[in-house]
Amino acid sequence: MKTTAEEDVLNAECFALARTAKWTRKPIDSEEIRRLADAFFKTAVSRVSETLDIDLPLITRAVRYLGEAHGMPTGDDPRWFEDMLGAVLEVARPNSGLTEKGQEFLYDMLDGITGVLEDGDKG
Repeated sequence: MKTTAEEDVLNAECFALARTAKWTRKPIDSEEIRRLADAFFKTAVSRVSETLDIDLPLITRAVRYLGEAHGMPTGDDPRWFEDMLGAVLEVARPNSGLTEKGQEFLYDMLDGITGVLEDGDKG
């Protein structure tokens, strides 16, 4: 099966995240990491939505963010990835309207994002 360059980049990010999820103090068979990465990749690709403007590059950035911000040993269960990916994609490309009360947390996230971006400009 031939893959596109975008799929290759996404696959690499999924592998990096799977390696973090499988981390332990003992050697791990790379095939175990590959199986988990494949599960992540399958989930990630299933989130592509032309209607919501969710494409592979956006998903790749989301997976990279999850690895950097939330990556930790979680074992073999990909459900945390499915849930987290869905949550960050919902913020990036909202699928539903929010009440005024629901929008309050968006401002909290905006404050945090703005702070991170401003700190990044200084470094």
